[in-house]
Amino acid sequence: MDVDRYLRRIGMDPQTGPPTVDLLATLQLAHLNHVPFENLHVYHRRGPRTDIGWSYSKIVEQERGGWCFELNGSFVGLLRALGYDADHVSCQVFEDDRQDWGPDFDHLGGIVTLDGSRWFVDVGFGDACVFPILLEPGRRSAVPRDVEVALTPGHAILSDLMPRNEGGTVWEPQLRVSYQPRTLDEFTARSAHLQTFPGLNWQEHPFATRALGDDGSRITLRRDGAHDVDGVVYRVLRRRSGPSSYVDTPVAPDEWSATLLEHFGLVDALRN
Repeated sequence: MDVDRYLRRIGMDPQTGPPTVDLLATLQLAHLNHVPFENLHVYHRRGPRTDIGWSYSKIVEQERGGWCFELNGSFVGLLRALGYDADHVSCQVFEDDRQDWGPDFDHLGGIVTLDGSRWFVDVGFGDACVFPILLEPGRRSAVPRDVEVALTPGHAILSDLMPRNEGGTVWEPQLRVSYQPRTLDEFTARSAHLQTFPGLNWQEHPFATRALGDDGSRITLRRDGAHDVDGVVYRVLRRRSGPSSYVDTPVAPDEWSATLLEHFGLVDALRN
């Protein structure tokens, strides 16, 4: 890993200084702003891998994005290279339809131990907290939504304060984070399953999203079959300024590639 090149990829000066919480927050935000969370290689059946050689090459040398196995796999590698005590960890995602936790290894996150405290870092979960989360019990202000941390033996449970369609807000569980350090090859089987099991959104609906600054602003491009009308699959560019609601703009089919390039710096994986 060429650390200086990686830092330049995320818009940072290679002269970072010693590991601190403030630097950790700066690194996570920079990654989220410059490297899209996207599924184009999965959608086009390019077979993304979990090893850091693959992820670093894709993110830094090819200047692409990726999903959690790539983004957090590589980001934790960068943190280690900068002197942080950082581990890859397995996370279970809460499944609303089942009202229960999904399987282990469903999401790859990171834990940084600094000055005796654990911090959860994540640059591969879409519209999640843009700064590291201190893994101590309690509710705290966060961007784009407040976060609640609950601890159980061997795990931290993260919940977000989510708006309801009918008004008001409710705490909704998001991730169950294991403290146990994992190797990247332990995520390979789950990565393969999510790429090949029939009917999963990862394979059927391409998207790209990234943060815009530190205030919760975000931009997302997606092709969503749920909006089909008369056989036409609609593409939508979604923008959010700060914590406000998204504003959707239709994207014509022949504008998809140009929009990907303009807002995410991506050439469609099928054409790359």
